[in-house]
Amino acid sequence: MNEEEVLTKINEYISVKDEQIIKKVICTTDFTFTNLRDCLIGLGKIVEENFENNYYIVNVPAGIAEKNTAILLILWQKRKVSIFAYAREGLINQHTAGIAIDKVIKSITQRDGESIFKE
Repeated sequence: MNEEEVLTKINEYISVKDEQIIKKVICTTDFTFTNLRDCLIGLGKIVEENFENNYYIVNVPAGIAEKNTAILLILWQKRKVSIFAYAREGLINQHTAGIAIDKVIKSITQRDGESIFKE
């Protein structure tokens, strides 16, 4: 899935300014698509699950007092997980998308222990 397809997919849920999409990639070993779902349960609402292209779209509450939400597209590949996030911000930037990505990474690393690292 290329970045244009990611932008189009996220745009189905929230109107996006592509320069504001945050992307992080983490490398993994022995981490399955099912493991990813287990890590996402409880973080937010899984809006879409695609088994053909191996991605999830998740609505994750984040920001100050978790009053704002971010839409994340989480793409699983055999040795890496790519996370794309976007959130609407008001006059004061709460860094909602970045906080939501950090929540996902924390959930994955707590689940998978030593076999994962940030790229």
